[in-house]
Amino acid sequence: MNVQRFTGRTNKMALEQVRTVMGPEALILSNKRTAEGVEICAMLETGEVVSAIDHARPAGDSLGGGTNEIALAHLKRELTDLRETLHAALGERRWQDSAGKRPVVATIEQRLATLGLDRKLIGELVDELASDVSLDAGWREAVTHLARRIEILTDAEQAGLRVKAIVGGACTDRALAIQQLAEVALSQHPASDVAVISMLEDPSSALGRYCHERDVASYMAPDAASLKKALAAVKNCRQVFIETPDLLPSKGSQDPSLTALLNQRAGLTVLLVLPCSAQSEYLQLLADHSEQLPLVGAVLTGLEEATSLGAVLGILADRELPVAGVADRAHQSLLQITAEGLISESKRLARRNLDRKNQELKVAV
Repeated sequence: MNVQRFTGRTNKMALEQVRTVMGPEALILSNKRTAEGVEICAMLETGEVVSAIDHARPAGDSLGGGTNEIALAHLKRELTDLRETLHAALGERRWQDSAGKRPVVATIEQRLATLGLDRKLIGELVDELASDVSLDAGWREAVTHLARRIEILTDAEQAGLRVKAIVGGACTDRALAIQQLAEVALSQHPASDVAVISMLEDPSSALGRYCHERDVASYMAPDAASLKKALAAVKNCRQVFIETPDLLPSKGSQDPSLTALLNQRAGLTVLLVLPCSAQSEYLQLLADHSEQLPLVGAVLTGLEEATSLGAVLGILADRELPVAGVADRAHQSLLQITAEGLISESKRLARRNLDRKNQELKVAV
């Protein structure tokens, strides 16, 4: 399979030899320190090897055709197994990404990348590692550093925030978040102390039914003036939740929802709904647009439909946005989750994605 060994005084020098001899499509099989420096085993991209086998049958091999077919089939199976191992070990990253870095750091970066984290956050996490850290210890430290950067908004802290506007996500996400936040409030206060205000001209029917069934007072306030009146009417309630329209990032500071919320008195706070199944670009757009508001935390939705939590983890860590909980349709009340729990779920999704890709590779080969 054309596996070659390259030795250099440093990791970078050995990688330069790989690049010179095998080109940019080389795949690194192993990287270890020896008495002579750093030894790297590399081979060409497995897809190219398979292609070469398919097209390199000698002419006139009719006598040995059956034997050749068996040998080729066996070799293809071996290459498939090797491809799976390589993808799992390298996280589909090219060998150039590891150039000039210690093998331990490069491997930890690759593992963090499989969680869906961006390069900036990955760099910040590995920069905190000791220079002589081992792989296992370094991985644990990097995960610990990530967990420390994800804060949790406790029930007691949420109870101290009397008026909470729920923004971001889709209308159904916001309605679900309000229902489950209200359910937590009803476990602490009588229904007469809980109220819901909708800024929608056509309020969520599901939220309306919920308020009716749970005997929670509800108000309609489609503009800033009526919102002010509604807030005055519920001034004695212990917990107030505001259903907001869709955010309009294209309007910037002229977004009607932002304008209406910012014109209210200082006691109003905001929870940002982050749909875990949404694209990274959309989540970043939501977070950027919402920064003008008095954000106090985030509610996660769609966790059961997510394929990666990298973008969500990045927003929570970079913006120091505490997690208020997870809104899940399978449960009645908002679920509490820890930073470690979120990271564990991210690892599970990464493993599931890797298994799926391996299955696709088997089918392709």
